[in-house]
Amino acid sequence: MMRGAQRVQPIAGGALLMLILVIALAAPWLGLRDPNAQPDGLVLRYLPPLTLVDTIVGSDGSVRFAHEVRSSDDGSVSYRRGERWKTLLATELAGPDREQWHRRAWFPLGTDGLGRDLLSRVIHGARISLLVGSVAAVLALLLGTGVGLVAGYAGGWLDTLLMRLTDLFLSVPRLFLALLLVALYDPSIRTTIFVLGATTWMAAARLVRGQILSTREQDWVQAARALGTPPARIGLVHLLPVALVPLTVEVTLRVADTILLEASLSFLGLGIPIPAPSWGNLIADGRNNLVDAWWISTIPGVMIAVTVISLYLLGEAVRSRLAVARV
Repeated sequence: MMRGAQRVQPIAGGALLMLILVIALAAPWLGLRDPNAQPDGLVLRYLPPLTLVDTIVGSDGSVRFAHEVRSSDDGSVSYRRGERWKTLLATELAGPDREQWHRRAWFPLGTDGLGRDLLSRVIHGARISLLVGSVAAVLALLLGTGVGLVAGYAGGWLDTLLMRLTDLFLSVPRLFLALLLVALYDPSIRTTIFVLGATTWMAAARLVRGQILSTREQDWVQAARALGTPPARIGLVHLLPVALVPLTVEVTLRVADTILLEASLSFLGLGIPIPAPSWGNLIADGRNNLVDAWWISTIPGVMIAVTVISLYLLGEAVRSRLAVARV
């Protein structure tokens, strides 16, 4: 039973993660509405999931959203927006038949307080959140790998200096450190990536240093040193590949942590600037209406949870495989 669950978990995590990635990458070709469009703030605001809205197509191709639509025998149409009724003559409609001028707009995940389609915003938000999380995680891994490699191979005072610097960064809460750095720059996607990468490299540095320390005195490393191989080549060619094995696990965990940290910054208004959607600022959009419009914050929150859990399951599966391979 336990073995079966251990086999299913990485498959489920990988499948969910792949599904989210495919949908996010295919967003421009899915025929979604503009995530920032506000076609009708009166009729479309705070619509719950699975809502169908009446629309009237005019002779000029314009679309009017309505709370209620009534047609008359003379061909005219009356429609209500809020408490007010308006009338369109038959000549102002797209055609004489109801099938021609009447449509129904479907909002699978509902809308927010400005009438924006939440499905479109969640999917486009996935593109930004995954992009920021992945690029920032790679930046953190590159920085941490460089620090750990130099510290582990050089040793001595340089190792001590770099590790004390790492401990200094670790002693400051990451969110507080990120907030401090973000406050120095204007919020943007580039700034968010830089800040997240600059505040999450410490775990990779300690991990790589530990691997280097355990292998730098091996016979094959000593042989390369005796042959006069430059230290940079020894570090990059002989020692770094050993550290890449645990880094494959670290990358999945780092992406998950970075997505959570980006969501925290965006929730506080210091991450991805509006109107660009990210899962963090989507949650912030609905924080004042958690009872009446729960879907605005709940749906992107569920997406964050599913993505992070999928990454953790995938990372745990890789770690287990690597542990078995070592044995």
